[in-house]
Amino acid sequence: MREAMAGRANVEDTKELLSYYSDLEKLEAGALWTVANKIEPWFPQSTSAPVLWRYRDLRDHVLRSLDLVTAEKAGRRVIYLANPHRRDVSAAVGWLYTGLQVMQPGEVASSHQHSASALRFIMEGEGAYTVVDGHKMTLKENDFVLTPNGSWHEHGVEGQGTP
Repeated sequence: MREAMAGRANVEDTKELLSYYSDLEKLEAGALWTVANKIEPWFPQSTSAPVLWRYRDLRDHVLRSLDLVTAEKAGRRVIYLANPHRRDVSAAVGWLYTGLQVMQPGEVASSHQHSASALRFIMEGEGAYTVVDGHKMTLKENDFVLTPNGSWHEHGVEGQGTP
């Protein structure tokens, strides 16, 4: 992407440059000026679209997943929210991944970690818990818990709980 603005990449492609770019690609490399204006925009240019997801519209679909797939097969039974302009990365907006998880009583999502921090808001149900770096926290309706990036954590619902 070229921009006729001082300080921005504005290199015209030539046969020699195209060949040079091809040589760089073979080395899993590239010339920054070919992508700089796209990855470092001077003005905010969101690629996400505004979207409103209503829980009342999604709730039955989330609960239906309990009958369609087991937690063992799915890993974590989560319905993610997909921005129509970010489907390539399954993101809700920007690089924010968002989903609605449902668990049966007695289920445990195995311990895992990820590079992003996690935000969990409990919509409904009873008996939910999370364990973060060995610290167990009981979760109730309308609770909000943060999991720092890199922390080992797992989620579960006690045997007497509800989805």
